[in-house]
Amino acid sequence: MTDPRYTALGRRKVRGRSMVLLLVGTALLMPPLIGVSLLDAKIAGIPAPLVYVFGVWALLIGIAFSLAGPLAESDPGAASPEADDAGG
Repeated sequence: MTDPRYTALGRRKVRGRSMVLLLVGTALLMPPLIGVSLLDAKIAGIPAPLVYVFGVWALLIGIAFSLAGPLAESDPGAASPEADDAGG
């Protein structure tokens, strides 16, 4: 059995990382930072700003997916899908 202090610490770490992801993602997609990437260059025929926006978007989705498992496991109050199906 694991010590409750360590599970609470792990839960706080995962929640903290997800909050940092939200803030960093918001900052990376803010118009002033996107303005920096406004170049006339094209990458594989696609405008550079479009590659930047969708690249950041894909990266945020990947990181969020990697945090989703530990975040769901660390939440003791989360209902399992089996409990929802059995309930009615």
